[in-house]
Amino acid sequence: MGKAEQPGLLFRSARAYVRAMDKISEIVGKGAMFLVLVMMAILLLETLSRLLFNSAQIWAVEFTQFVMAAYYILGGAYVLIIGGHVRMDLAYHRWSPKNQALSDVLTFAVAILYLAILWYGGWKGLLYAIKYKQVSYSSWAPSMIPIKIILQIGISLMFLQMIAEFIKNLGKVFGREIA
Repeated sequence: MGKAEQPGLLFRSARAYVRAMDKISEIVGKGAMFLVLVMMAILLLETLSRLLFNSAQIWAVEFTQFVMAAYYILGGAYVLIIGGHVRMDLAYHRWSPKNQALSDVLTFAVAILYLAILWYGGWKGLLYAIKYKQVSYSSWAPSMIPIKIILQIGISLMFLQMIAEFIKNLGKVFGREIA
């Protein structure tokens, strides 16, 4: 590659960001997959406890819901990488890769705005939970702070991965592969 053909600092920075985010999202997403096993174990324990010992665990269902929330929010960024989110595909598959990328750029711009608003709301909710020591309105009454922290991490990761996907597709629109 000659001097004139070498990618500029902005391109190299974008590529480094995209690669780093892809790797982080992949690690977190693949790790989150194991939360399904945690959910299964909790529900199995609850079932066995009820059937064998006639003793229901008041925490089991709610804790499973928390684990499920962590599972889907931490896995969201990885699902973006593998293209697993639902897409309304009436004409998209017929378009050229450049037009698909342009469509994704526009869609991701809106999604980034949505995630920014979601992040802000999540942050305010987390601060509220910390300030008032918020607990769930159940008989178990666990603290809401840990799950709100996990949700905020997941939203942040999804936001940063959405920016990476936006950059990838913007590169495709301009005929440059950024990955």
